[in-house]
Amino acid sequence: MAEVAAETTLSRSDLRALRIQLVGDAGATLLVLLVATTLSVYKPRGLTPYGRRKQRERGSASQP
Repeated sequence: MAEVAAETTLSRSDLRALRIQLVGDAGATLLVLLVATTLSVYKPRGLTPYGRRKQRERGSASQP
């Protein structure tokens, strides 16, 4: 197999689909990372409704 691969020459168009997929995957990964970063930086202030409810539950459980 190695000999066949070494003797075979590839043209630019042979790997075109692979290059397009690689660029697409890298772009999608970059988009996901940017969305995660944006959400981690620009989040709502204070507690969410879930956090407020849990805080009230803990507060009422500790009081006799």
